[in-house]
Amino acid sequence: MLWLQTSQRGDNVRVFYKYAPFIFAIFGIAVGLTGYYLDIFLQMSLNSLLWAGIALLLSLAGFVTGGLIRRLDSSSHTDSLTGLWNRRYFYLRLTEEKSRANRKKTPLCVAMIDIDNFKLINDKYGHFAGDLVLAELAAVFKHTVQATDVVVRWGGDEFAIIFPGASLREAYAVMERIRHKVAVRFSSTYGIAISAGVISLESDQAVQDLLLTADRALYKAKAQKNLVIAAADGSC
Repeated sequence: MLWLQTSQRGDNVRVFYKYAPFIFAIFGIAVGLTGYYLDIFLQMSLNSLLWAGIALLLSLAGFVTGGLIRRLDSSSHTDSLTGLWNRRYFYLRLTEEKSRANRKKTPLCVAMIDIDNFKLINDKYGHFAGDLVLAELAAVFKHTVQATDVVVRWGGDEFAIIFPGASLREAYAVMERIRHKVAVRFSSTYGIAISAGVISLESDQAVQDLLLTADRALYKAKAQKNLVIAAADGSC
């Protein structure tokens, strides 16, 4: 029940931030209309155009305020370099998606990703070039996954992806497409590839246990490099 409540609260909060400009704008109009009807009821005889102007100003002020609130929320969950979600958002979404998967009896997978030989880019071309490569890699990830998948920059040259509703076979297939794209695009120029561990979440499995299993699959893949391993059977 606690998982369900946490998920529902998270969904409600995200909806609020998403529509905050419109919520505050409507609130501004409501305040203006309330003042207008109070004016009529109390027979203050103020000009109706004045109240219309007040309602408009309050609506605009609410829209701007809501926009700032939405931007602040987004920036707290976004990686500034790649534009991907950050680790903080990863934990929030994984908790919510686990609850949703348990409730709806749908699959849920997670991939942990590491860039092979990335340190060579920083050593040879400098950190600015490394940052550009990370941004390009992020674009490859985003353009390969589905809109419902959650791509995260875990930190440094590590990434993670949450696959809501995807089976282990489906998540593995997506990671293979990403691995192939990265190898084709970056291997000859920078000598990098990706290694990844993919794991499906069992209904009774804790989030931390899931991540530890995914990490073990990732490090097993890193031992060979340019490889994706599904943790269900340890090999693919």
